[in-house]
Amino acid sequence: MKTGLLHARVLASVGTMLWLGLAPLTLGQSPILKDGGNNSEITRGPRGKSQIALTFDAGANADCFEDLIVTLAKADVRSTFFITGNWAQQNRGCAKSITTHGHEVGNHTVNHLNLTRQSNETIQNELLRAETILFQISGQNPRPNWRAPFGARDDRVLRIARGIGYRSIYWSLDSLDSVEPIKTKQFLVQRITGRSNTELDGAIILLHVGEKSTVEALPFIIANLHARGFHLVTISKLLHPDY
Repeated sequence: MKTGLLHARVLASVGTMLWLGLAPLTLGQSPILKDGGNNSEITRGPRGKSQIALTFDAGANADCFEDLIVTLAKADVRSTFFITGNWAQQNRGCAKSITTHGHEVGNHTVNHLNLTRQSNETIQNELLRAETILFQISGQNPRPNWRAPFGARDDRVLRIARGIGYRSIYWSLDSLDSVEPIKTKQFLVQRITGRSNTELDGAIILLHVGEKSTVEALPFIIANLHARGFHLVTISKLLHPDY
């Protein structure tokens, strides 16, 4: 890439960060993330706090979304939603509802691409463009939390994301709700609540928006985890109990 074009794109990225109220990074500077370190990826929260993060990826459809939000509200549960820019643009009311109900927004890129197959420039643009879209629509800045589409990431992808101030939020337990064949409510309840308290303490659980069986299972999952003394929290709260 020509030096002039690279410089222009760096300036454009800095301009986006300033518009979002973020402190821009100078070239070669390592970002200081919320946890005060340079972690590239988080797979679970600390143990001993009896906290679990139910997280929802939104990149396909918005089926049963209102039922999902109502279920969380009735149980007084706050979660983190990893949203693609395309999903937010196609479901503006839903994206806004996530923040108005007190949930947290995470970056899930714009187009839900397998980032391990993309160029460095595309990876950066997918994250920065999604950040702008999510801020415009939801009113919330997703930084520093992002999740790779399909969970597909490698050292290069993580390094590029970290270079613009993002840490990957992976998961401790995949509910498999988006994996064929279609899962039943009973399968999802058992998949999550069948784990020991030790396994669940500090866990980050992957669920998806748009899955009917997930919405059907959610009240039973929440009731079981609450009865066992767990607090269901956002990623920020999980990683920073005083947040």
